[in-house]
Amino acid sequence: MLMASKTRNPILLRLCFMISLISSCLFTASIAHVKGCPFDSIYTFGDGGASTSGSGDLHMVDHLVSAFHLPSPKLYSMEDGKYLSYGANFAAPGAFVMSPRFFVERAIQPPAFQHSLGAQVESFKKLLDSRCSADHGCAKRLSRALFFVDRIGINDYNHAFLEGKSIEEVSRYVPLVSETIKDTLRQLINGGATNLFVSGSLPVGCFPGYLTLFRSEDRMHYDAHKCRIGLNTFATLHNDHLRQALFELRREFPHVQIVYLDYFKAFMAILRNHHILGFKKNYLMNACCGTGAPYNFNPSKMCGDQGVRVCSDPASYLHWDGFHMTQEASRNVVDTLLSRRGFIYPEFKSPAVMHCVM
Repeated sequence: MLMASKTRNPILLRLCFMISLISSCLFTASIAHVKGCPFDSIYTFGDGGASTSGSGDLHMVDHLVSAFHLPSPKLYSMEDGKYLSYGANFAAPGAFVMSPRFFVERAIQPPAFQHSLGAQVESFKKLLDSRCSADHGCAKRLSRALFFVDRIGINDYNHAFLEGKSIEEVSRYVPLVSETIKDTLRQLINGGATNLFVSGSLPVGCFPGYLTLFRSEDRMHYDAHKCRIGLNTFATLHNDHLRQALFELRREFPHVQIVYLDYFKAFMAILRNHHILGFKKNYLMNACCGTGAPYNFNPSKMCGDQGVRVCSDPASYLHWDGFHMTQEASRNVVDTLLSRRGFIYPEFKSPAVMHCVM
């Protein structure tokens, strides 16, 4: 267990690091003693992360599958027939929940890229139609598959914010976005999903892009970590609605394991313990890839644009660009979720009949 401390004593820091390693090893050992691996395959949906090399979000699922000893899923293609054995990646960078009409009705220019969560689920259903019609073992294999739905709804809010909408106005979108997410997850369950991991929103008020878009000279708008309070309240609002939606789905489908991953709480734990984990204090709110003061983010000249530089030590940064984490931060989020209590709900327990091969 990580211990928050303001001391810089190197011996104590090393001791804390060793304690965190021991805690992680105990978790791994508990899986090893269970007879069987929880899952044989993984299907991923939602936001596939940034396409820029170095972004941790591109590999968030890799950190998750490594904990369950699974290969990273390949991008979905109808030509490959191995998906029922190994799973598939339907997620896409910038994926939205809502339709273009939703944005037009709110005087927002529809996103240029509209690979929605609903379209991803439809692709999964087509896969089932093509592979399961004459496969009597299909349902059994799906029962041992993990369905990972990552950061859904966040891009819808991001787009509205970038179009100049206020926190107050975008907050009114949350109930409809959450209801649409619930309806789409219901389709996934009806398609055969029995083990769902669904992630909530990160504390967006701690991210360089949001801090730049909603910069304020009033110190009362920021917390002790220099995160924007109003934005984190908004993220909490989304998470509360999402958790309620998942609760309703659990009542509707009691045989389905639906696990909520508390990204918000995990990230804040990492932020509090940044000095132990190797993240530099002066860079906690800065983007590694970007330009412009004070957060190294400029919405007019973003990561990947010509002339935008990448930092020399990404592992000491939490943020890759304005809206995505670095690989090191992503790895720490997953480690925190799986190795400490109170970050996933309900607590995930591997069935005793399974055996995990280390």
